[in-house]
Amino acid sequence: MISFHSLEDRIVKTVFRRYAQGCTCPKMLPRCVCGNKPRVRILTGKPVMAGGDEVATNPRARSAKVRAVEKL
Repeated sequence: MISFHSLEDRIVKTVFRRYAQGCTCPKMLPRCVCGNKPRVRILTGKPVMAGGDEVATNPRARSAKVRAVEKL
């Protein structure tokens, strides 16, 4: 997913985290009763951004952030 604004990046990050989380049970329960499994695995912990040479040739790439997940 490519985002160009911080608001877009925040939405992408929260959705990816929610899909990567398995159990949604409260922490006070001794074991999982919901049975939810993670839907994706996050491949990039931090967003991948353009390097200096790429920004020099393509100024629009300056604000682009790429995040990736793998569907399970």
